[in-house]
Amino acid sequence: MILPIDESDRGESREAVLQMSIRPLRRSITIVCVIFIILLSVVLSVTTYRIYTGTMYERYQKQMASILDYVESHIDKDDMAVCARTYEESEKYRVFQRFFDDLIDHYSDVHYLYIQQTLEPGTPLRTREICAANSTWEKENDPDQVMHLGDAGEGWFDPAIEDRFYEIQMGTEDVYLVNPSAWGIDYTLGRPLVSSAGEHFGVLCVDVAIDDLNAVVYRNIYINIAVIVVSGLVFIIALLLWMRSNVIRPIRALQESVEAYADKSADRHDPNELIFRAPDIRSKNEVRALSDSVTKLSENMRDYLKGMVKAEIENEGLQTQAFQDALTKVKNKAAYDKKVEALKWDIVNSIAKFGLVMVDMNHLKFINDRYGHEHGNDYIVGSCKLICGVFVHSPVYRIGGDEFVVVLQESDYGERDRLLDRLKERFLSHMTNEEADPWHRYSAAIGMSVHKPGDSYEDVFSRADQAMYYDKTSMKSEESKAQHP
Repeated sequence: MILPIDESDRGESREAVLQMSIRPLRRSITIVCVIFIILLSVVLSVTTYRIYTGTMYERYQKQMASILDYVESHIDKDDMAVCARTYEESEKYRVFQRFFDDLIDHYSDVHYLYIQQTLEPGTPLRTREICAANSTWEKENDPDQVMHLGDAGEGWFDPAIEDRFYEIQMGTEDVYLVNPSAWGIDYTLGRPLVSSAGEHFGVLCVDVAIDDLNAVVYRNIYINIAVIVVSGLVFIIALLLWMRSNVIRPIRALQESVEAYADKSADRHDPNELIFRAPDIRSKNEVRALSDSVTKLSENMRDYLKGMVKAEIENEGLQTQAFQDALTKVKNKAAYDKKVEALKWDIVNSIAKFGLVMVDMNHLKFINDRYGHEHGNDYIVGSCKLICGVFVHSPVYRIGGDEFVVVLQESDYGERDRLLDRLKERFLSHMTNEEADPWHRYSAAIGMSVHKPGDSYEDVFSRADQAMYYDKTSMKSEESKAQHP
């Protein structure tokens, strides 16, 4: 069983779907701003990390090189080469050791400062300490960790790092490297030490803890993110406040006004009532322009509808004149032709239900010739009134000078026989009225036919015309008998 759909329910459902599909502008702006701030924070943080990391490493590289330059200027390389070969301290070595220890106390950023020797590959315990800067705290609180000339240890460095130190020692240039060791992961600058005799006896190294470097970088990144987030929140709040005042609130007011206008104009027929009343929008932006455009559109619609109403009225007047007989005011031949087309369409679609009454006035030529065309017109109009007075529910057409056709429909179709007798009686009553003027003594031959299944329009018309012809012949015969008894 299919239930009928209430159009009001359908309208309400469409409105409900529309409301569900609407996303508030304020929420959309907030979401977009938050996503923008997040993306901005990520992009700036990654960029800042890379830039700041490069900058920090560059600054520390310069500082580390400066430290090694200063330390190298205090080294007697030939004496130090002998100590590295014999593992015996000289007086110059002990002076340098004190300088080395004092120096480490003044550099809080430096993790380790030392001179290291790396023996050839395959040598057991390849890494040997030549001189290590020991801070005062290490010497007082952890003396076991204090390094001395010739100390060697297993597992201080990975074999790959030991190979790398050996390459630096045998080379001629400073090398920066990430140095994982038993004491942690450091960023190391290694410089080869070469005696005047050309002996590569060790590597002067300075270490900075990678964690310390990263801590500085991360601290600045966190500060950067905090500044971005705070600035973003301030921006979002300011933007939302501005949007609420200049966009959202005016749009909402415009929406409510348009909805009220739509509801008010739904059942209005007077174009003058179709004017949109714009809300008070003080912002001078596109919302104000949109409001003005809607107002202008409503005015154009009003003017357009006024023109349509005027044209429709004029068109109705022209149609009335085009399809109305000027003398009798009933429908004319053009209207009859259109009606015939409609009846033929009904016949083709098997919905035709009509009848035709043919009326042909008698003696019109005699009235025109004897009493003039003015009284001839009176004769036509009077006869037409008789027809219209009987068939009040059916259209009457004047299809010739003295010919009329009635298309029987509605209740006239059901009572056609009774109405046909009444029409004949009225014509007979006027025709036999000896006291009336000749042009008011109306006479007409009448024929009727009804559409039957299988008939064409021409069949129905032909039968009605034939019946009218028989009636006219009969009337002439009666008149002849009356004149020649």
